[in-house]
Amino acid sequence: MELRHLRYFAAVAETGAFSRAAARLHITQPALWRQVHKLEAELGVRLFERAGRRVRATSAGEGLLLRSRELLAGVDQLAEHARAVRGGESGRLSVGGTPQVTQSVLAPFLTRYLKSRSNVDVHLVEAGGLQTLELVERGEIQLGLAVRSGHDRLAGRLLFPLRVLAAVSSRHRLADRATVDVADLQGERVLLLRQGFATREMFDGACRLDQVRVHAVLEAGDPQSLIALAEAAGGVAIVPSTVRFPDPSLHVAPILHARASLGTWGWIVWDPKRFLPAFATSFIHELVDWTRRTYPGRRFDRRAPPVTRPKA
Repeated sequence: MELRHLRYFAAVAETGAFSRAAARLHITQPALWRQVHKLEAELGVRLFERAGRRVRATSAGEGLLLRSRELLAGVDQLAEHARAVRGGESGRLSVGGTPQVTQSVLAPFLTRYLKSRSNVDVHLVEAGGLQTLELVERGEIQLGLAVRSGHDRLAGRLLFPLRVLAAVSSRHRLADRATVDVADLQGERVLLLRQGFATREMFDGACRLDQVRVHAVLEAGDPQSLIALAEAAGGVAIVPSTVRFPDPSLHVAPILHARASLGTWGWIVWDPKRFLPAFATSFIHELVDWTRRTYPGRRFDRRAPPVTRPKA
């Protein structure tokens, strides 16, 4: 049995499809199928079964997946440690976050961070907040900027408050509000981020608690699309405070729920079981320090109650 066979097996189990796993691994689908079949023949057990158009691990496969992840994590950690010892402050750092976090937080921070670290290659991965946590847990990225629900096994540091905002055109009935209560949105046409973004999860949860019904006219992965349509079509764009607002005429207000600001805190997270090189640790410390002085949405702190700070 070779390590690459376990990597192939884990990729298929995590993606649920040979085609997606092959794309992730940069090999052909027939070659991947042959390697997995070879592993099954060597172990003498069936590792996958069909579930419609997807494949899923059998009970034997689930057990092997758990052990494979532990083994591969250990191998990756050893390789990272060897590279760090050999290269010092040089190497590759993979960081994940939402598109808006990449634009408003990572882009300006990296301009400063990389000035003194020309030998560090930072690879950015864009994903929804919940997906970012999964990428860190699977070891596909080293660091992630995301919100947390308290159910992950990751280590992390608090960064900054993240508010849920309502953006409307200057012609909208809510355009004179300093803040907008969830109840004020009853019956409104709203423009939402798709499922998987923390902003969407928080807004949906508040609406359920207050029994507020809204008319979702658009779901998108790009908050700038929501903002543009709010201005043009007159709906209410529900977006996070990490978004940039290019049109100064657009009215933006924090959303309140039960007299408190609807929102959470952003974190930078990593897997404590995986080795972090020195430049990754420096990245964490410097980002925490930088976001204490500046962060997107800070201007709303004067207009709305503070976002409840979780225990670090």
